[in-house]
Amino acid sequence: MRAVQAGAPSGERRAATPVGAVLLAWLASAALMLLATHGQIGPMGFADADDALRLQQVRDLLSGQGWFDLHQYRIAPPEGVAMHWTRIVDLPIAAVILILRPLLGQLQAEIVAVVVVPLLSLLAAMLLAARLAARQFGKRAGLIAALLVVAAVPASFRMMPMRIDHHAWQFVLALVALNGMAARAPRAGGAVAGLALALALAISLESLPLAVIFAGVCTLRLWRGQREWLGAFMSALALASAVLFVATRGFADIAEHCDALSPVHVMALLWVAGGCVLVLPRLRHRPPSLSLVALGAIGLGAVAIMALRAPQCLGPDAFSALDPLVKRVWLDSVAEGLPVWRQGMVLGATMALLPLFGLIACARLIRAAHDQASRDWWMDMALLLGGATIVGLLVARASGVSCLFAAVPAAWLLQRQVVAWSADRLLLRRIARVVLMIAMVLPGVFAGIAADAVTREPAPLATGKSCELPQILPALGREPTTVILAGLDLGPSILVNTPHTVVATAHHRASAAMRDLIVAFLGPDQGAHAIMRRRGATLVVICANGNEAGVYRHLAPNGFMAHLAAGKAPTWLEPVALAPQSGISVWRMRDR
Repeated sequence: MRAVQAGAPSGERRAATPVGAVLLAWLASAALMLLATHGQIGPMGFADADDALRLQQVRDLLSGQGWFDLHQYRIAPPEGVAMHWTRIVDLPIAAVILILRPLLGQLQAEIVAVVVVPLLSLLAAMLLAARLAARQFGKRAGLIAALLVVAAVPASFRMMPMRIDHHAWQFVLALVALNGMAARAPRAGGAVAGLALALALAISLESLPLAVIFAGVCTLRLWRGQREWLGAFMSALALASAVLFVATRGFADIAEHCDALSPVHVMALLWVAGGCVLVLPRLRHRPPSLSLVALGAIGLGAVAIMALRAPQCLGPDAFSALDPLVKRVWLDSVAEGLPVWRQGMVLGATMALLPLFGLIACARLIRAAHDQASRDWWMDMALLLGGATIVGLLVARASGVSCLFAAVPAAWLLQRQVVAWSADRLLLRRIARVVLMIAMVLPGVFAGIAADAVTREPAPLATGKSCELPQILPALGREPTTVILAGLDLGPSILVNTPHTVVATAHHRASAAMRDLIVAFLGPDQGAHAIMRRRGATLVVICANGNEAGVYRHLAPNGFMAHLAAGKAPTWLEPVALAPQSGISVWRMRDR
């Protein structure tokens, strides 16, 4: 079979990245995002528990906790919990704090870090998308692609100030891998894609399906005669994964975990990479179908390695070891882990519409391709985007990748619609094009307007006073240091802003402690008392009008949480009036 040049095709529209225009767009976007925070910047302003706990992990590192020691000792007393997170994401946050701390002090350095680091990930994503689009369609399309990155809410929402958890960097690395696949040099392009996805895997195994999709496209290129892609990709992916595992995990914990890069994953990757490098070159002059058969055998070998060393990791449920009660009460209600059909209409539209427009654009570009190289590239792009879209529709937090990938072909489609709109004299067609462009740029707004027009239901009324955790944290921090029984979502903010320990937070490695917390709030008062005694807790902190408390009250109308919310605290608790206006209630266990 004759080899056709893979990677993005060259052409007369190939242009440099519009760096200046993208920088201006980024500055404007950053300003709007800062305004959207309403001044809630700093350790007390975290809206997401993972972001708060990430800052605590960075603080622990800077305070002397070991590089390989990923325990949170102030969760799940007395033993603490070994987190599945990585130090890679800690590095840019820690670097900003270390650089600025001598000049600004610890608090101000942290504030700058939680603003600057996520915005830098946004800039990186905008530049990477703009680079690909500009190389295909010109500088104007590059700028449009960068703006579509901002409009891709499932991605850009995780790149706003204060969003310092790991998702943003996974998105950026996915775009780096996509740029690698567009390279015209197979070995360099495959290596870039492999290295980027190795970093993404070291950050979180959530990137494993994406790595499989990229490997599949490299296999397709092998079928076409582009043999260097798969070997370069798998070699870089496997070797970098091995190095990153040693560099970030060390040898203190070599257990086979299913929620983080573990020795079994590294072994399977090295096995596949070895087969691609040692076996496939020997089949260079044989029919491509024989190479596919060999790849199938190599893949079965990788599955066998997993089955022998970590059979628990082969199932479709990565949280199969989680306590059933914790899974039912907590995990099954985490919106970011649910599929599109369990989301609201607005969020579902933001997850699905931009990738859909990107796939439509890919199909049109395949048909319009003037040579085989262009046709192959847009076919590859469609497969990468299609695979990422399927993953994103199944898991909401993964939809950011498909939206970012879609920004490149969708930029071409949007640019064509703008040109056609300006040239069209028929009013109805102009209106239709405006509607289409709004749906592409602001799918959530479009879906919200459509939903209101169809249902015409009144907005729900507020059901009670909201909770303002920042109002109570200073007073809570002045209380004698103790262990607190608080809601899973309140725990990380308490850790970051006070010296206290909490029974549990919403992090699955602490499954036993999470079960204790849930059982305490769902069960009878005396059961909660026994759990607090066992865990050493002396304070109870709740937001009675919060979503989590509502879940407990709904599941157990006569449980401990329901009694506390109704003002019927048991006699072994005494109220502590720290900041009543906050909506947060606090009780202290009476001495006996």
